[in-house]
Amino acid sequence: MGSSEKIVDKVKKDKKSSKDKSEKKEKKSEKLSEGGITKDKKDKKKDRKAQDKLARALDAHLQADAAASSEVVKEEEEKVQAKDKKDPEDIIKATEELVPFALPLADDKAHKKIYKLIKKGAKLKAIHRGVKECEKAIKKCPLKGAGSKPNSAPGLVIIAGDISPMDVIMHFPILCEEHNVPYLFIKSRAELGVAACTKRATSVVMLKPEGKKPAAGAAAAKGEDAEMEDGDNKKVSPEEYLEAYKELSKLSAKQWSVQVEPWIQGKHPLQIEANLRNARQ
Repeated sequence: MGSSEKIVDKVKKDKKSSKDKSEKKEKKSEKLSEGGITKDKKDKKKDRKAQDKLARALDAHLQADAAASSEVVKEEEEKVQAKDKKDPEDIIKATEELVPFALPLADDKAHKKIYKLIKKGAKLKAIHRGVKECEKAIKKCPLKGAGSKPNSAPGLVIIAGDISPMDVIMHFPILCEEHNVPYLFIKSRAELGVAACTKRATSVVMLKPEGKKPAAGAAAAKGEDAEMEDGDNKKVSPEEYLEAYKELSKLSAKQWSVQVEPWIQGKHPLQIEANLRNARQ
């Protein structure tokens, strides 16, 4: 009887311990669920959807910022390009006094010849107008001593001396001398524009020895002859224009030797007077 009682007691204890373990597990699962630590599948799915939505919103915001910044950069680039394309003639203003480097300066008699020749050149399409256009044309001419003939002038540049700011045309005398192109200064930018048949005043005009040649048969088709009318309704032939062009080129070279060369050699009367004054002091 003693051994059977012991077996019964052991079975009871085993049942009790298993019951206690199951109760502990239930209590632990209840505590975890009450504390919000465990989540069912629906809650996890909702969290994933919210995270995806947030990621999409953040990505859209970043793309919008990138697009806005690219638009700003594009606008800045367009402003810079517009500034670069701006014609220097737009910022030039006429002044009463001539620029200090307006040498050689044509006299009154030469002024009339220059304006007349420019009008003829405009009709024959033998001129370049404006700072940018003339600068490009001069740079296309051969450099002095690099295959250029000593007695040939690839063009004749006429520069107005009554402008401000003077920096816009300051480089033209040096540029012309580098490319063996004769040049002359005149007194009026407005009159230069009128002679060149432009709607506004012009600072620089470059005369070419010859005008643009018409296409083959174009003149015959229109019933035109080789001569064209100038502003005074007088017919001008290319030969007459070329002859007047050569005369004005010679005048430019002569005025340069009289007005500019003495300064370069240090023999100008004003330079000699200044040297004497300094020596006395």
